[in-house]
Amino acid sequence: MSSIHNIHRRFALILIDPQNGFINDGYWSRMFPMGQSTPILESFHRIVLFLRSIPNPDLIPILISETGFSRRDRQIFEPIANEISQRGFTSITRIYKPHTNLSICPGVHQWLHEQLQSKLDIIIGGCTITSCIRDSSIQMKKMFPQLNLFVDQNLCAARKDNYVERCEKCLERYMIDGSSPNQDCTVCVSKDSTKQMLSPVQLAFQQMKDANVNVIDNYSLTMNS
Repeated sequence: MSSIHNIHRRFALILIDPQNGFINDGYWSRMFPMGQSTPILESFHRIVLFLRSIPNPDLIPILISETGFSRRDRQIFEPIANEISQRGFTSITRIYKPHTNLSICPGVHQWLHEQLQSKLDIIIGGCTITSCIRDSSIQMKKMFPQLNLFVDQNLCAARKDNYVERCEKCLERYMIDGSSPNQDCTVCVSKDSTKQMLSPVQLAFQQMKDANVNVIDNYSLTMNS
C-alpha cells in the first residue's frame, strides 16, 4: 500500500487535519494510550511521499483543513508543510474546521464547485477515518453528487484500536461512545467465524462506499495501472 508512482494527470487534493495535535505528544494523541496514534503518523509520512511524487505541483489545487487546537498542536505536520512549500504548490486553500463535517465550512462549497467545473478527481487524505474523513466525504458527495471523490486508504488513518474487528454489539457500543475493544467480550476474543466481525475503520469505509464515495487502496497506483 505504500508504493508511490508519479501521477501524470491533474487532480485536486483535500488533506483533512494533518496537524501535530493528532500525533506523538499532541493534545488529541495524549487522550489515548501510547502508540494509538502511530497509524496516523505513518499516514502523514505517506502524504509527504505522495506530494513528492506529483510532477506538476503548480497545477494541483490543495485544500487543507485545520481543527481547533492551540499553539503547536494546530500547526500542520512539519514535513507536509515543508514539502508543500519547497515543491512549489501554489494553489493552497486553508479552512478552519471546528467540527467533523468539512463540507459546511465557509469557502468549501465554492472550492468544490471549482473542482467540479474543472472536472478534476478529488483525493481525500488525513485523519481520522472514523470521524472527519467519513463525515466530510459523505456530506461532500451529497452536496455535489457529480464529484468524483476518492478516499485514499494510503493517505489516511485512525487510531490503532479502530482497526480491531469487533462483534456487532461491541461495534454498536463504539458508535455510541467511542469505546475501546472490550477484552471481556467472549465473541470478540474468540473471533467466532460464525459471527460477523467488523472494525470501526471497515465500517467507516463501508458507509462511504454506500454513499457512492470511491474508497481505494492507493490513487497513484490506481491511476497508473
